[in-house]
Amino acid sequence: MKKLFVLPVFLFFVLFFVSMPLYSEETPPAAGQSDSLFNFGLGCILGSMSVNGENYQQMGFRPEIEIWKIGVALDINLFFDESGKIRKEDWNEPSDYLDKIYYIKFAKRGDPFYFKVGGIDSTTLGYGALINGYNNTIDYPSYKRQGLDIGFETSSFGAQLIVNDFKELRGHNKSLMGGGRVFVKPFSRLQIGGSIAADFNEYKGLYDSDGDGVPDRVDAYPYDKNYATVADYYLAHGASQTTIDDLIAHGLISAETFGYKNKRSKTAFWSADAGILIFEGDFIKFDIYGQFAQSFNTGGWGISAPGLRLGIGKFFEIYGDYRYRTDEFIFSYYNDTYDLERAKFVEDASNHLTVETKKEKLYEAKALRGYFAGARLNLFDFIIAKGEYSDMSWASKQKDCYLKGELELSKTFIPGVEKLGAFYVNNDFRKRHLKSESAMWGAVMGVGFAQGVVIKLTYIVTYNDKNGDGKINGKDETNAKITMSTETKF
Repeated sequence: MKKLFVLPVFLFFVLFFVSMPLYSEETPPAAGQSDSLFNFGLGCILGSMSVNGENYQQMGFRPEIEIWKIGVALDINLFFDESGKIRKEDWNEPSDYLDKIYYIKFAKRGDPFYFKVGGIDSTTLGYGALINGYNNTIDYPSYKRQGLDIGFETSSFGAQLIVNDFKELRGHNKSLMGGGRVFVKPFSRLQIGGSIAADFNEYKGLYDSDGDGVPDRVDAYPYDKNYATVADYYLAHGASQTTIDDLIAHGLISAETFGYKNKRSKTAFWSADAGILIFEGDFIKFDIYGQFAQSFNTGGWGISAPGLRLGIGKFFEIYGDYRYRTDEFIFSYYNDTYDLERAKFVEDASNHLTVETKKEKLYEAKALRGYFAGARLNLFDFIIAKGEYSDMSWASKQKDCYLKGELELSKTFIPGVEKLGAFYVNNDFRKRHLKSESAMWGAVMGVGFAQGVVIKLTYIVTYNDKNGDGKINGKDETNAKITMSTETKF
């Protein structure tokens, strides 16, 4: 056990001191300099994990390098067994090395051309009627997705494409979730766009580590595609079918799985939008917009218009719109918490598992009307805040409410604390319950450790309604993650 503890700790300190600044106290960076040509950060994760029934100590490193507009981040996880050896299965296939890339990016959204491949933190398609705030990192580091967000804009037209996870093209029932938008500018103040978004198989939301078509939750061998049940294992090792049948009949082993090799749950939407810039001065900008969206599955549709947006310099922005939807339609179907709702196992009182997909919520949705409103505040990059709220319950007993809030302090009055932040999002706030499967919240704190070095602690909480009663009760339905990283600027 000494080896098991000493090796990860040794690697942690080696990589930590490598990330220290290259300049000395005699040559500090220029006063007031916040952005530099070359930035380097190092994230670290320490903990234990069970893989295929064996216990491992986990050490993860995420070095991030940014030069000009180009950024690269790696995601290297090492699993040490009881003798201190690294798990070889994580390094013996070409796809294993692709997983070691967290992201590759160029520029950022709003630039004439940008892209990001790998982990997508948050992205919105157009005005957000179809995809709004989607991120594919909600399960990180337990599960890593390799997505894409790319776009360009000229003086007369532009386009954007979002993909959730290219790894879903592997294994059984190949699939993808994502969307695209194209827009034109007949003249400088008018923009007209069209979008389409789809999920070709919501069952891909069930984790299947070995790609055998049997989700990990009901796979007796989740990391070995040759077996899914104990019966499979016995048959492969010489047991007769008669023996297997006897063992199953006496309840000693099970041959039942929930396979989705031939199961699909498809959803798709399209939308059209238009926005016109009414006034743009040195300090004030005002525009109006509208959008129409429809479900290919149900024919249900929604419209949000008029939409108003007022910006005051870089300090303040307020926006909102009136919304109406028919039966069997949901605005922003692919949202912040989509990967939590996409497909899930529900366990009844008899421990029987069934699978629910978000598509079921689409068919249950009722006609509603209401409003959406939001605001952003930026006080000289010292305090950054954002809040959004949607209430679709006017003149109806039904409700569909959404709540989101973010707050970040880039500098604080607390000695040594360089950054404080918190966020909360709940896409199912109709019962005013802070806890739901469509909710998550978190906090981040950055502590100055040395000149140019900040240690960042991140805490994120999500929820899982395992028994399907519509309530979050007990610790087993609450998932909390804590990660630590260091950020260094040169």
